[in-house]
Amino acid sequence: MEAMKGLLILFVLISHAVVSVYRDLTFLLPVLRFVSPCVFVFVYLFGYSQGRMRKSPLKIIRKSFFFFLFYLFWSSVSFFLYSLLDGRYSKVWVTKQVFSVDGTLLSKYLITIFSFTGSWQYYFVFVFIMLMVISVFIKDPRKIFPFSLVGAILSSSFVSVWFLTKDELLPPVEGAFITYFNPVHWLFPFLLGHKDVLERRERSLKKHSLAVYLALFGLGSLEYWNAYRKFRSLIGIDQFSLPGVLLGVYSVEVFSSVSKKLSFPLLKRMGRYSFLLFMIHMPFQWMFYVFLDTLIDLPEWCWVLIMIAFSVAFMECLLRFAKHLPKPLRKVVIGL
Repeated sequence: MEAMKGLLILFVLISHAVVSVYRDLTFLLPVLRFVSPCVFVFVYLFGYSQGRMRKSPLKIIRKSFFFFLFYLFWSSVSFFLYSLLDGRYSKVWVTKQVFSVDGTLLSKYLITIFSFTGSWQYYFVFVFIMLMVISVFIKDPRKIFPFSLVGAILSSSFVSVWFLTKDELLPPVEGAFITYFNPVHWLFPFLLGHKDVLERRERSLKKHSLAVYLALFGLGSLEYWNAYRKFRSLIGIDQFSLPGVLLGVYSVEVFSSVSKKLSFPLLKRMGRYSFLLFMIHMPFQWMFYVFLDTLIDLPEWCWVLIMIAFSVAFMECLLRFAKHLPKPLRKVVIGL
């Protein structure tokens, strides 16, 4: 599983680097469509792991609390750098784009922290904690899975129809609760993973499932192309449309097969510390790029590789530094 998580976090690093560096994504849309289900599959693996362990409400609350502290530390560091540098460095500060942040420094900080919008990926902290709490009340996921499936289909169908028929993006706040912060959407892969544990099902790639995957991939790529043609953006549709959700289900098998063939030590290490990489890669790899971009001129593909290498190197530096910290502080800094 570590190799698979390593592959997924690599896809996250790639997609965020590509989207932030390339000005025209048209020819990279198939690549972005391929890696787009990575968070969906992350949640599936999280549900799978939760289904394999005994649930202690106290332990879950404690784990959620420490995970929030882990997020609070890095979100605070990000906020400090945004406030200090601003300008181009704060491009990935989602709070600034969605909410009014013209008030005091404290109000900006509180909005940033508790809206989970301090960077592109911080919404997942809310998702993780929400699913942790919900898992306490789930005894048999098979009983509620059909309802979550229907909910996910209805929610994703709404997103697909919107991007197909409207000439504007989803409203920022309302759209966030339809997509990134939508519990109905995230409960589906979580319960799917939980259910597979109870049914002792291990998803492996077969010819018919590969054929379905390729069909969904083609449909999803066309959907991406249409959305990008209209809006020059993939926000909202990136992983929340109906083809995206269905592609996520079949991507579990595809990504599992790929990770078995690419089970290198570095990929496994990235998987072991995937939460740390997920938390730190943005905005820091973006800021590193902005700083170097003022000094040297390189092709866009070079910057993508440099940003990915920076995040992995940053992770390694933090892991070495954390060895000298007391355990409670180490959990806050690296999440372990």
